[in-house]
Amino acid sequence: MRKEYIVGSLDKIDYVWMVVKYNEKFVLCYHRKSKKWDYVGGHVEKNESPLAAAKRELFEETGAVDFDIVPICDFQHFLKDGTFHNHGRTYFVNVRKFIDLPSDSEMDKIGFFDEVPDDFRYDGNREEMIADFKRIEKCATAYWS
Repeated sequence: MRKEYIVGSLDKIDYVWMVVKYNEKFVLCYHRKSKKWDYVGGHVEKNESPLAAAKRELFEETGAVDFDIVPICDFQHFLKDGTFHNHGRTYFVNVRKFIDLPSDSEMDKIGFFDEVPDDFRYDGNREEMIADFKRIEKCATAYWS
């Protein structure tokens, strides 16, 4: 569960995640260890800005090298029992070009989707997830208009 805020509202962003699109398809990455599809994201390292972390994770997990990126919202993430977990920031990314994944990537490959695949890493209502992806994309579209 998460509670969303206007970008810049929360201090100390610990985590970034992205809704990524390429040629009108959602981009997900296939995690080497979990053997499941995952969204793009990761932790913000010490002395790293959330935007720098997002760009780094985007390259490490997808090989994206030419893209537009826009922050959408900050969020507080809570565990299933309601315990606060961390602060995060959501980004939307429109990719124009990929290169091969870095050799040390934790991802095996990337895939292009209209729907959330059955073997997605996180449980949840797939219709709600895709609606959330589309809502985030719509926010980015408003930013670029």
